Amino acid sequence: MANMIKRGRDGKVLLALESTEGFPASELAGAKLGTADIRIIPAELLDDALLTGDVVIACRADGPAAQAAAKALDARLGELPASGYRLEYVSHPAGNALVISGGDLFGMLAGMADAFLHSELSDRGLVYRGGARTERPAFPLRYYWTWDHSTNWVLDDPGNQVSGCSNQYLKQPETYLEDYRCLVDHCIDMRFNGIVIWGFLREAHGGEEYAYEVAKYAADRGVHIMPGLGTTGYGGVYYEGRHPANLETYLESCPERGNMGEDGSVSKRELSPYCPENQEWLRGSLEWLYRRFPIGGANLENSDLMVDHSALAKRERAKINSGEADYFKDQYFAYKAALETAHELAPDAWNVYATYSGFGLGENVVNAGADMGAEPYFAKRMPASAIAQWTLSGMLSPQPPGLREWLEHPAPEQLYNNPRWPKGLLPPTPRSAGFIHQGSQWHAPFRRTSLTLRPFAEACLRGFEAGLEGISVHGEVNARALPWHLNYLAMRHWTYHPESSLEEFALAELAPRLGGEQAARDYVETMCLIDEGKLDDAGKLARPHSQAAYPRNFPVSGDLAISRMWQGLLEWLTLRHSPEYWAKGIADIL
Repeated sequence: MANMIKRGRDGKVLLALESTEGFPASELAGAKLGTADIRIIPAELLDDALLTGDVVIACRADGPAAQAAAKALDARLGELPASGYRLEYVSHPAGNALVISGGDLFGMLAGMADAFLHSELSDRGLVYRGGARTERPAFPLRYYWTWDHSTNWVLDDPGNQVSGCSNQYLKQPETYLEDYRCLVDHCIDMRFNGIVIWGFLREAHGGEEYAYEVAKYAADRGVHIMPGLGTTGYGGVYYEGRHPANLETYLESCPERGNMGEDGSVSKRELSPYCPENQEWLRGSLEWLYRRFPIGGANLENSDLMVDHSALAKRERAKINSGEADYFKDQYFAYKAALETAHELAPDAWNVYATYSGFGLGENVVNAGADMGAEPYFAKRMPASAIAQWTLSGMLSPQPPGLREWLEHPAPEQLYNNPRWPKGLLPPTPRSAGFIHQGSQWHAPFRRTSLTLRPFAEACLRGFEAGLEGISVHGEVNARALPWHLNYLAMRHWTYHPESSLEEFALAELAPRLGGEQAARDYVETMCLIDEGKLDDAGKLARPHSQAAYPRNFPVSGDLAISRMWQGLLEWLTLRHSPEYWAKGIADIL
């Protein structure tokens, strides 16, 4: 059903937008609709004198802007959770209004992006086709995990990299700013409210100045920047550069405080988590970080499965009779001081620490050999704001169900016949998040350029059932890469609707981007046919859509975005026909 917001006497569509720092609502409206066809006024000033015709209103569901809107419309804006939003088309004495209300700043902006996705400008005004609905996130925290050196949203920088860990930063310093501005804007469209940045602070891309700009740009849009912080390695708080909060700089002045290896050697790049002086240095570094930058949390790591073999470490570990592996005991000491400081300074922030493990016990449900063996000592002893990040990658089904099984069923039974994640298995920590490696350079066969719709949907469903607060995937690949365009759309949908079928995903996410519900159904049917090896049938269904989206004519015309989506699907079909591709053993990319 289409609803119209008519143009005013000046020929422009009136938008009453809540004013927040940086004016992101106005910037978003201009980017989505263009500036020539809209007139923007502050929603806080909305009254009968200004409301003389149709209007688009965007505001948070509480505060002065919402009060002014409610009074002008003679309507009540109900409460909403953080990141939630409501879209309504209502009448008022002077005309009609499209009302976008958000549970917080992020919810308001995500609601605006959603409303504009379902709208187009005409000679008469703004045509809205999205209907009335309320969206609430299933996961309060939805975050992208990134390395600064391989997050490539600016596509033409010659220093772009597509793999590696702890790489040098080879791009231009300004590209760091633009990469993450683009990713923050993408977060609004995809309803992701957090970004982990490993390499947040690095001399090669502007140090403190550029890090502040990235954090401020995100904070003004309700997106939480969560710097990657090494508590016992990985550069410390200031990842690379000569700085008091850089771990290697610190160890130069006190090399005896380095972590001891099994052979008795002392590291120059890792420090002992048991040394009191190291813990005080870490506390001071965290305090500086939280006071210096407008960040929304942190992502803590401790050099993966590092073990300190010093005499002090052995004595302290001996006091913990939990049955877990030594590296899990070391995690407690490696994270505790940092998490306590973060809790004191920012108890409402997203303070997440990596466990490097799944949350099951035994060889069938672990990741990369990190078998806890027993409930870890840290599970019930971290500060209240601390969130354990569990690696879900190895817990997901080794042989996921076929796409057709997802078509009408939101929870295929095969998902629960999985010894890696038996039904009812829950994490031992009070607060938990899940991290997924599929679709990145860290996982095979689903590599950085793969479509990983099924693992993402499974992780959201099982993570929601397990009570996870957060869910995380990689966010390094530009959405112009079609597999990741669909991956991001999958996460956009399943993080809000974890109990969804493939058809529901198609109607919610693909229909507005492919020109209608029938095209969306044909798209997922083509995916199912390719998945089943019915390649000729898939081609017959897809090619007419591709040809219609961008027909051969002159002058050249058509919908390029729709054409690219169909062309990408046909490319996967072609790959499935290739014997060389089958020989590589990675044919199941869908």
